[in-house]
Amino acid sequence: MSETQPVTENQATENHAEESEVTENHASTVRNALSRNIAASTLAQIGYMVTRFFIPPFVLAHVTLEAYGLWSAAFILVAYIGISTMGLSGVYIKYIAEYSARREFSKANSLISTGLCVSIPACATVFACVWWFWPIVVDWLHIAPGLRADAKEVVLLVVAVFLASMSLSVFHDALVGVQRSSTVNAIWAVSYVVETILIFTLVGMGRGIRGLAEAFLARMLVDITLSLLVSMSTIKWLRVSPLLCSREAGRILLNFGGVVQLQSLLAVTLNSIERVLAAALVGIQATGLLEISEKLPNMASSLAMSFLSSFVPAASYLHGGLSGTPEQRESIRKLYIKGARYVNLATATICAVLVLMPGPLLAVWIGKHYEGAAYLMVIFTLAAQMNLMTGPGTSILRGIGHPTEEFHYNIPNVVALGLSVPLSYLVLGKWTVLGIGTAVAGSTIVAAIYFVMHANRLMNVTFGRYLKSVFLPGAFPYVLAALFAVPANFAATHLNRWVAGGCIAGMIGVYVVLLVLLVGRFILETGERLWFQAIIQSKLGKFLPSSPPV
Repeated sequence: MSETQPVTENQATENHAEESEVTENHASTVRNALSRNIAASTLAQIGYMVTRFFIPPFVLAHVTLEAYGLWSAAFILVAYIGISTMGLSGVYIKYIAEYSARREFSKANSLISTGLCVSIPACATVFACVWWFWPIVVDWLHIAPGLRADAKEVVLLVVAVFLASMSLSVFHDALVGVQRSSTVNAIWAVSYVVETILIFTLVGMGRGIRGLAEAFLARMLVDITLSLLVSMSTIKWLRVSPLLCSREAGRILLNFGGVVQLQSLLAVTLNSIERVLAAALVGIQATGLLEISEKLPNMASSLAMSFLSSFVPAASYLHGGLSGTPEQRESIRKLYIKGARYVNLATATICAVLVLMPGPLLAVWIGKHYEGAAYLMVIFTLAAQMNLMTGPGTSILRGIGHPTEEFHYNIPNVVALGLSVPLSYLVLGKWTVLGIGTAVAGSTIVAAIYFVMHANRLMNVTFGRYLKSVFLPGAFPYVLAALFAVPANFAATHLNRWVAGGCIAGMIGVYVVLLVLLVGRFILETGERLWFQAIIQSKLGKFLPSSPPV
C-alpha cells in the first residue's frame, strides 16, 4: 500500500489539474465568444436601429395609416404561423452548442437533418392552408375592400418568405450554436441594408406596401443564401442528408422543441396581443397607431437583444462542457448576473430618452401628430425594459435544459391580461387603444417582476446583490436624461421640425457621451472596464492611436 499511495496522489493531482484546465478552457471559450459575438451583435443592432428609424416616417409619407396598419397586421399573422416551426430553432441552438462542446458531431448532423426533413413539409403545408383559407384570413384582419387586392399579394408573399426562412433557419442556428453569432450578425447586416435600399426605392416609386413586401423578400433571400453558404464552408463537420435522420433526434425535437413551441405560442400572443385586440375591437387603423407607438421601444429592445442572443449557446456550452464539475453552477450564476446587469444598462440607455422625451421625439421623427401616441410610447417603453430584464433568466435556463421555467413568466402574464383587459373596458366604458395598451403594458410589468424574483431564487442571487448590480445601474440613465427633457420639449414646440430635430439629436449625443463617461467612472468595476476596453480595442484597434512604446 505504501508503494501505491504516491501514485494515487499523483493521479488525483493530475486529474484535478486536467479538470481545472478543461474548466478554464470552456470558460475562456465562452468569454472570448461572448466578447466577439456581443460586439458584433451590438454593432449590427445599432445599424438596424438606424435604418428602422428612417423607414416609418418615409413610408407614412407615401401610404395611409390604414395601409401601414395592414403591414403590421400581416406580421401578426406571420408571427402566429411561425409558431409551427419556432420550437426547432431553440433546439438547434441549444443542442448544437452542447454537441459542439462534447465534439459529438454525428449527433449534431442527425439533429440538423431530422429537423429539415420535418420543417420543410410542415412549412409547405402551412402555406397551402393559408392560401386555401385566405377569405377567412381577410375577414379576421378586417381589411377594407379597397385594400384587399394589395393585402392578398402582400400577406401571401410575406407568409411564403417567412416560412421558407423558418424551415431553412437551421444553417443560421448552426452558426449560432458553434459560437459564431458574429458571423450571423454580419449576414443579417448585409440583408437589412439591402432591404432598406429597396424600401426607399420601391416605396418611393409608388409601390406602397407591395414595395415593402418585395424588399422583405430580397432581405430574406440574401439571409438564407449567405447563411447556407457560410455554414457549409466554415463548419467543417456539417453534413446534411435524409439518411442521417434518427429517432433520437426526433424525440429531442418533439420533447424539448415541444416545450419551446408552447412557450413561443405564449410569447407571440403576449407580444402581439395589443394589436390583435385593437384590430378586432377598434379597427385596423388602431393597429397602425400601435405600430408607430411601439416602433422606438422595439428598437430599444433590439439593442439589448444583442446580449441575449449570445446567452443560450453560451449557457449550453458551459452546461455541456462543465457538466458535473463544481464550477458549473458558479459559472452560470456569473453569466446570469453579468448578463442581467449589461442588458438592463444597455436598455435603460435608450429607454430613458423615450420615457422622458416622447412628445419631442415623435414630433421630429414622424412629423405628424397622432393622438395618444406619446402616452403609448412611454408605457410600452417601460414594459419593454421590464420584459428584457427577464431575458437573461429565460435564455440561460433554456440553455441549461430548463425551458419550462419560462412558464413562470408567461402564465402570470396571461392571467394578468385576463384581468386587466376587461378592467380597462369597465373603467373607460368602451374599447380604446389607450385602454388596451395600458392593460397589456401593465400586465407585462407585473409578470416580469414576478419572474425576475423567481429567476433570482433559482440562481441563488440575493435581492441586495440584484439591486446593487442590476437595478440601480439601470436607473442611472433616467436621472441623466431628465436633465435634457425640458430643453427637448422647448425645441420641439418653438422651432421648426428640422431645426428641432438637429437640436434634439445634439442633446442625445451629449447625453450619450456623458453617460458613457459617468458609467465608466462610477458604475463599472475595474474588471468590467478592462473587458469593454479589450472588446473596443479588438474591433476598432486599427482606427485608434496606438500607445507609445515605454
